[in-house]
Amino acid sequence: MLSQQLVQKQTQKLVMTADLRQSIELLPLSTLELADKIQAELIDNPLLEEVFNPEKPKSPELYSVTEVRDKEKRELSKSTEANFQDMYNIDGPYRHDNEARDKNQSMIEASPLREKLSDHLMSQLRLLDMTEEELEIGEILISMIDDHGFITTPFEDIAKEMNLSLKSIKKVIRSIHQLDPIGIGAANIQETLMIQAQILKPDDENLYILLKDHFKDLEKLDYKKISKAMKISEEKVEQIAKSIKKLEPYPATLYISKKTDYIVPDVVVKETDGEFTIHINDEWIPKISINKEYKNVLVKSCSPADKEFITTRVNSAQWLIRSINQRRQTLYRVMNSIIDFQIDFFKNGINDLKPLTLKDIADKLNMHESTISRITTNKYVQTSWGILELKWFFSSGLKSAEGGKESSKKIHDMIRTLVKEESEDNPLSDQDIVDIMGKRGIEIARRTVAKYRKILKILPSNRRKRIRDLKAS
Repeated sequence: MLSQQLVQKQTQKLVMTADLRQSIELLPLSTLELADKIQAELIDNPLLEEVFNPEKPKSPELYSVTEVRDKEKRELSKSTEANFQDMYNIDGPYRHDNEARDKNQSMIEASPLREKLSDHLMSQLRLLDMTEEELEIGEILISMIDDHGFITTPFEDIAKEMNLSLKSIKKVIRSIHQLDPIGIGAANIQETLMIQAQILKPDDENLYILLKDHFKDLEKLDYKKISKAMKISEEKVEQIAKSIKKLEPYPATLYISKKTDYIVPDVVVKETDGEFTIHINDEWIPKISINKEYKNVLVKSCSPADKEFITTRVNSAQWLIRSINQRRQTLYRVMNSIIDFQIDFFKNGINDLKPLTLKDIADKLNMHESTISRITTNKYVQTSWGILELKWFFSSGLKSAEGGKESSKKIHDMIRTLVKEESEDNPLSDQDIVDIMGKRGIEIARRTVAKYRKILKILPSNRRKRIRDLKAS
């Protein structure tokens, strides 16, 4: 028989207060993001005011995100060899030879409307024999071209959404494909290369067939499979592959101006007489306080509703100020702990980087791992070895012959260096790298080398040799 009764029970649970929530929200913000947050709060909360500081820098020193990322990659994970998939994979970078680059650059510089691709295309489209409706469709399609030069939305969806004729869309897009740059408006790399092959090399049937039917095998450099399928020699396949390098996989690349993203080092670490000092780089952001005079005037002569509003705003202001100070202290403590763990790196460079996990820092500072993760997110430190992301210092390790550990980042760098210095005629296999590492006192399995090689985007030895042969010829 069911019955109801009152029972007293004592439990413990975490209550997420507004103060705690705000503190957590501020931790992952970069210094630039924190400055924006403070400016927004100054506008929103009338009881907050900026403390005047005549010595405050007007703006921070900015660094390009791209340059910083490239620096990190050069130090640790940038492959020394460009592979074919890098060239023709939409998710990867593109590198093309000097001849193709010079040809495209000259063509762009000759254009009077170089600065804006859409205007450049529309001016060409208006010279064609097209109806007003087709020109309107052309303008819609051109507006949908992304920074690579592709239209990735299916034409059926465009026709349905814009209430247009699918037949008219396909007719106009064929005209756009033939504009300068050739192949613009294609759906992907494969299609734009096929269009360029048809227009620039109409008599080379094998080139078109290779791009149309064997593109995936071409990315894998599987010339043997292509040779068998097309019934031509592997030498002929290699010859065709070289001609593809002169085409442009990203037709809009040289027309679209990229916006540069910038970062500000959140922390600056300097060495003086063997001692490291930590400087939190936040002098340029607004320093805030509570406007006491405004607060006192309102409290004396306002209604209960106004008093409640003021109390809420005062609490909000106090929470924000405390959260900013707590973020600063946490960042300082975490950076100090990283230096303690990675002191050899700060003195000698990447070869002395040690394995380090978030848990190591959390245990030392008696904090939760999630707090360490948040405070190291989107944060950069300026060191004598360059500007590095705080997350960069964390990596797992491998056992050494002496019983210690070596950082996986250091292993990455060693593999990259070994590949860079290998013989062009006899590239190192994964087992060769294992053997060399063993002689240097580092225990590593062949499958681990293969995994790291893939992370570094280094091709297997047989494909590296094939790439070098292509470049040499």
